[in-house]
Amino acid sequence: MIILPEEIKYIDDKPANGIIVDWKKVFAFYDKLKVPKGNYNPSKELNPTEAEWFILISSRSTGKTTNLLLIGLILFLMYGITIPYIRQKSDMIARQNIEKLFEVIRAYGYIQELTNGEYNNVYFFGHKMYLCSIDENGNRARRSEAFLYALDLTQNEVYKSSLNMPTGDFIIFDEFISSTYANNEFVTLCDLLKTILRDRLTGKIFLLANTTNYYNEYLRELYIQDEVLKVGEDEPFIKLTKKKTRIFVHLISNRNKQRAKVNTLYFGFDNPKLGSVTGGSWAVDSYPHFFRDEERELVSKDFYIVYAGKILQLDYYISPTLGEHIFVHDAVKINDKARRIYTVGEISDRKQAYKFGSLPIDKRIWKLYNANKWYYYNNDIGFTVDTYVNKANKL
Repeated sequence: MIILPEEIKYIDDKPANGIIVDWKKVFAFYDKLKVPKGNYNPSKELNPTEAEWFILISSRSTGKTTNLLLIGLILFLMYGITIPYIRQKSDMIARQNIEKLFEVIRAYGYIQELTNGEYNNVYFFGHKMYLCSIDENGNRARRSEAFLYALDLTQNEVYKSSLNMPTGDFIIFDEFISSTYANNEFVTLCDLLKTILRDRLTGKIFLLANTTNYYNEYLRELYIQDEVLKVGEDEPFIKLTKKKTRIFVHLISNRNKQRAKVNTLYFGFDNPKLGSVTGGSWAVDSYPHFFRDEERELVSKDFYIVYAGKILQLDYYISPTLGEHIFVHDAVKINDKARRIYTVGEISDRKQAYKFGSLPIDKRIWKLYNANKWYYYNNDIGFTVDTYVNKANKL
């Protein structure tokens, strides 16, 4: 296979606007690689002209990162377009981690095939990745220009004055759903994207993750949190924000037939949290529900939690069998009679309480939570509360 550089054309003939890509040609070269079936296939499942943001979420080992990197390599060879590869922290872009990204690509000989034997390996130095040629003695004979730049969000301020990526249009933010989320991290990401793209109109932004916590702040900031819980696997959709930003979302199903056998052999347990291990579902617990026929006395309906764009109302009850307990459900708005509004955001009202509050009534409310005396309208609400508690405990 010989990939020759394409004639570079720009939007409105202005380099500052960005390079025009013939995606049909790009995917045609990808198809010639004959990537094994059972993996995510961007040439069949992705239309880069449909959106600017692409949220791809799946269980482990679907090949989405590897196959997007292959697309990135083709873009580099055809147009000189480079890959900004973003992670949350600096240790995540250390050499030993970045080089692992290309283990499969090297093992299958894709580099030789894409470059017609000119290169056969990759070389990582100074947070940049290069194609290179390694001879039979293990010596590096030659290398290309950098095709990938490894970036982390903690260095965003440094990049503003040092990063120059005039063709960095194929952006991958890997493993964006994780156990950590820095303060205003989404804003930091957007700030970094602005530094990378400048004013070009041709950037494509890919956020990749394995399924874990669908209350991740990124899903909320992208206005897709509710949709991703309700949509099924392989039912991609496009979300248009109020300000007309296009976001493509795809929950990728398991395509590996062997996976079903492995799940049966090793992971056949009735635990909903294993969904993120065995398939593409979200890890959601089963929470105690509210029994309405229970004899009880309502003490107060004036307590709330505000988190992840949701308003949860806490109804305080007493019953002969359960004693003091809390029923948690959705609320459309906060009642004017509200006594306490628990939040992990900024305090702007005297009724608001940071995290768990400090008054005697706060301690009474959260003591019931610790005693498993909170009951929920559905599992979704229970998971929201647990996520709020975990967030508050880390602050």
